Amino acid sequence: MFLKSVHIWNFRLLEDVEVSLDKKLTLLVGKNNAGKTSSMHIMRQIIYGKKSLSFADYPIKCREQLYETICSYWNNELGYEELVSLIPTTKIRFVIDYSEESEGDLLGGVAPFIIDLDEDKSEAIIEGEYQFIGNENFLNELSKQYQKLYSNVKDENKDDIENRDSEKEGEQKEESIEYESEINKKLLAQVVEEEFDNIFSVVVRAINPVDEKDYQVKNVALLKELFVLKTIDAERSLDESENSSLKPIGTIMNRIFNNDLQGIKEDIQGATEKLTSYVSNLNSRAQDIVNELLKDIVGSMLQFGYPTAEDLRLQANTKISLKNEIINNTDLAYVSDSESESLPSTHNGLGYKNLIKMTFLLQEFAREVKERAQASIPVLFLEEPEAHMHPQLQAVFVRHLENVLQGFVGNSIQIVLTTHSAHIANTVPFSQVRYMRRYKQRVVCKNLGEFYENALATQEGKVDAEFIHKYLTISRCDLYFCDKAILVEGAAERLLIPDMIKKCNAKGLFSKSNPTLLSQYCSIIEVGGAYAHRFFGFVDFLEIPTLILTDVDFVNSNGAKCNKTMAERSSNGTIARWCHDMYNIAVSKTIVIADILKLAEENNKKTNGLRHIEFQLQEGNCYPRSLEEAVINVNRKLFNKSDHDTEITFDDDDGKKTDFAIKLLVEPEFVEYEIPSYIKNGLIWLNNQSKMPEENQPVRKLKRQYQKKLNEGDV
Repeated sequence: MFLKSVHIWNFRLLEDVEVSLDKKLTLLVGKNNAGKTSSMHIMRQIIYGKKSLSFADYPIKCREQLYETICSYWNNELGYEELVSLIPTTKIRFVIDYSEESEGDLLGGVAPFIIDLDEDKSEAIIEGEYQFIGNENFLNELSKQYQKLYSNVKDENKDDIENRDSEKEGEQKEESIEYESEINKKLLAQVVEEEFDNIFSVVVRAINPVDEKDYQVKNVALLKELFVLKTIDAERSLDESENSSLKPIGTIMNRIFNNDLQGIKEDIQGATEKLTSYVSNLNSRAQDIVNELLKDIVGSMLQFGYPTAEDLRLQANTKISLKNEIINNTDLAYVSDSESESLPSTHNGLGYKNLIKMTFLLQEFAREVKERAQASIPVLFLEEPEAHMHPQLQAVFVRHLENVLQGFVGNSIQIVLTTHSAHIANTVPFSQVRYMRRYKQRVVCKNLGEFYENALATQEGKVDAEFIHKYLTISRCDLYFCDKAILVEGAAERLLIPDMIKKCNAKGLFSKSNPTLLSQYCSIIEVGGAYAHRFFGFVDFLEIPTLILTDVDFVNSNGAKCNKTMAERSSNGTIARWCHDMYNIAVSKTIVIADILKLAEENNKKTNGLRHIEFQLQEGNCYPRSLEEAVINVNRKLFNKSDHDTEITFDDDDGKKTDFAIKLLVEPEFVEYEIPSYIKNGLIWLNNQSKMPEENQPVRKLKRQYQKKLNEGDV
């Protein structure tokens, strides 16, 4: 039995997002503010039965529709039932798969949510919704609050409004109306926010998977009985100063003294019982001795006239807590082999402290899972575990995590992990990765398992997918977290492109966007012309604006490199693939030089969706075939080349490509080099692409929504 998927509507940026979950590990990746943490938050919020919805969690688009709907109701344009049907609600749907359970197995916490009688069905659907609970009386009271606030504000701004109305005509008069309308909207938003806790309330339903119109309302508490949920947030305090909370080992000491380790490590129960018994006996003896000594000290105070005979007899009675001293002052330390010397815990790196703290939290989770093993679905939310870990540790962390949990409770736990670490993300197979793609108005969750399955449909797709996964693992490529991507030939381009972006920005070539490409996160991937085309399907699936900078690589009929005049074709597989796609040329047919030169001149053919390709162009009287030749061609004085030369060659024997790039970057006489036009063109194109593109989805009006509901019989 496991949580198969969750579907979220109208929570923060999650307007309509479905996340399928793996039985063991699901990795949520994506840029900042893409909804990874939000998806965890709404699940936790519903499962724990939070009664009301926070105004901050209600999407702005939904707020605007809520305001408009309420206004329409006040203006008698909508009836109450229409109003309720048009107000967007926040909800989440859980799909539980119990197909692996045998007939004799107890279904435990999921049993109350199984309401269908179909023996062939093995899924339970549970819906948690913050539904509208404001009745007509509430809406009338809300109207009174709004009118009162509106009257107060209008009286305060009376002169300003009258001046606007009297002095302006035509379009200016319309601006005045818009100004007053904006005030009305702000006042309504203020009233709604103040009363938001009374607008929505959580309700949980069991949905019949055979007929989704058939449902039963269930007690919210049943969800908490179904799931064993643990969240390890990204904000894990690792500070051990005097003002901090308990040290990690002190936390465990606290649980030992409160018998809070039952069920996790039976083999240490004897030791913990001896410790608590010893501390209790020692604490009692110390308290008697201290009180006896304090009695003498207090008695000596009689010579100062206190206490007097008229006062009650005083006796010192000190409460000593050796237990608290152990809890507060026990810490981890480094010790030598002989254990004669030690270093304090502050000498432990934060990465190890992070692991220690997570291990303790996992032990706590494991105990609860064991206690409720027969009744629940255990789900662990782990947010950005890579904090303070060095890259090598990040790369093995997932395996470490699974081993730790297996040692505690076996394989029954589902892990949902968010990360910004390419070292973690690239160790996980595609089937377990979910990519959160943010658009301007909403977020979509892309299942990379679907990408992989679709790729396997063809031999070429299978080869591409396997290549990409190997490449990601080896190179720690960070495609999941970038704004845009640049695929380049080799090390020279990888070194020079960041500097070329700075140069283009300084020359004002990126004026059409703000922020410019310089302030965006571009992942530069060194993949070469022979392999760049293998990424086409992958970047298309992720919807990442991608620039391909490659070499024209002229070759003659024998396949030997040559200049343009002798060229028959290109040895560059990426250019050949692009021509096949854009000119509908059969793959079995060779791409001749005429096709390549045609592509070089047709800018509209260089862009395919969110991909754009650029390679060397003729500049002046020369057509270079590589990056180095193109740079030399547009910087002839720097390289002592004549303006009359029609051929420029760069041979690796004359200097390695990386040496060439480094010379341009660091040697004073070269740092002001000019950029070849094909690279400038490509960087300008990439700069002008939105890192959060608009989705081509029509915006539906209230009336259309309601009419659709009428037509479908939902009202």
